[in-house]
Amino acid sequence: MNIRLCSLLLVLCSLYVNAQQQWYFSVDERYPAERQQLQGKQRILVVNNALTQPQDFGHSTILDGENKGNVEIDLSRSVLYCLFATTQSMESTGEFDAVELMDISQNHSTNYYTRTPLTFSQAERLCTDYQADALLTLNQLVLYDIVESFPTDESAYYAYLQAYAQSHWTIHYAGQTREATFTQADTLLWESQLHYNRTQSLSDLPSRQEALLYLARELGNRIGSSFAPSWQTTRRYIYELPDLQAGLDAFRLQRWNSAINQWLTIVDSKDKKAAACAAANIAIAYEMLGDYASACDYAQRASRLFGAWKTAYGRQQQVNIRYYLAQLQARQARERDL
Repeated sequence: MNIRLCSLLLVLCSLYVNAQQQWYFSVDERYPAERQQLQGKQRILVVNNALTQPQDFGHSTILDGENKGNVEIDLSRSVLYCLFATTQSMESTGEFDAVELMDISQNHSTNYYTRTPLTFSQAERLCTDYQADALLTLNQLVLYDIVESFPTDESAYYAYLQAYAQSHWTIHYAGQTREATFTQADTLLWESQLHYNRTQSLSDLPSRQEALLYLARELGNRIGSSFAPSWQTTRRYIYELPDLQAGLDAFRLQRWNSAINQWLTIVDSKDKKAAACAAANIAIAYEMLGDYASACDYAQRASRLFGAWKTAYGRQQQVNIRYYLAQLQARQARERDL
């Protein structure tokens, strides 16, 4: 079951009109990996197949709207920063048996501006030598930036550094001629303002080399984590009424079935409010058990009961339950994909 509680302590908070109180708690939901090309591939070799970016490429300076041209920046470490971060990020996910790095570039071309992917024989040889099920290969990393400064209406100088990254990757599967390719771009912005001296405004920005190497590392982290499922935190709400207290006591102790049995005695009550709240709580308990079909059934029942309670509060709760039902249905679909 792809669910975990972030907080076992259920917290009381007054959220709605009529002094209605609810318990809320945090739940982590597991989402499928952004990229699923490496699912089931247990030994991954991350391969350097990129060339070092020329120092005079892609670093422009604009002062008062005038382009002052490029500067030279040493980015000889940028590819390794990216690949080390990718490897560490993939290792930390725990989704792979092993993740190794081939840090020496396999690209012997002299043309940085043209990609030179690994041949099939090169890729197969690396898979054999490293006993890898798949290769994740960086073919090209392009980093460029703009530094600009100009005076503002407040007679102060504004300055910013905008850094950009573009990358091209190939996935090769051992023993297969088919390959997958993808690109990944990223950008970061640093700003400095309200200085009455341009030099001071510019000096508040990080050095361009530091900014671009940081961006390369962030790009690598993003690539690595994109191959693993992620957890996202959301809240769940439990209705509190005197008639529901026995179920609440069981729920707080994570005795989901006991809570359901307590609330089942109330869902057919003539008290429409209590019946609706009990059905909504049962839906939550079934979700905690991983029974999403039953959770959806009781959420739908709660929606009907709240709708039959002809008050503004009842209509608002019906809207809330319909939103929760949509979350449940989306989660049920995600679980089928994991």
